[in-house]
Amino acid sequence: MSKPEHPLELDRHLPSLIQTLGNKISLHALREGARPHDLDLRELRVILILGAEGRSTINDVADRIAMDRGGTSRAISRLEMRGFISRSEDSRDRRRSLVGLTGQGVRVHDELASFALTREELLLRNFSESDRSHLNELLRRVVGNVDTMLTGGEAQK
Repeated sequence: MSKPEHPLELDRHLPSLIQTLGNKISLHALREGARPHDLDLRELRVILILGAEGRSTINDVADRIAMDRGGTSRAISRLEMRGFISRSEDSRDRRRSLVGLTGQGVRVHDELASFALTREELLLRNFSESDRSHLNELLRRVVGNVDTMLTGGEAQK
């Protein structure tokens, strides 16, 4: 196998850096946020989404956390069995159901949200408000570019 003309420098390659960062943040969330509540990472994310955005369809939750619908549906079922989530029929479309947090789910959400906000402060502790705002804008633009790539709006070379 021949060596590429321009070797990939993983420490400078944006997708690799973002993936490593995401994996490390997820590992911390699992260890410090999810496990104390006997949750897995997907369940933690479902609770945070429903707590922040309110009742939603399973597909909308899956799309929001960018995870497959089947795995998200199973996570929601486990959360429902534990009493964190309730399911109801969508009055506009009986084929769909809406899921939302129960009182117990809200309590867990509030603890997880507090954990998430504290962690965010730790991650950004050396950043000025201007740096934080700029980083947020840059990351939103990268997310927008990825969304365009996923919908086929931009041909890949």
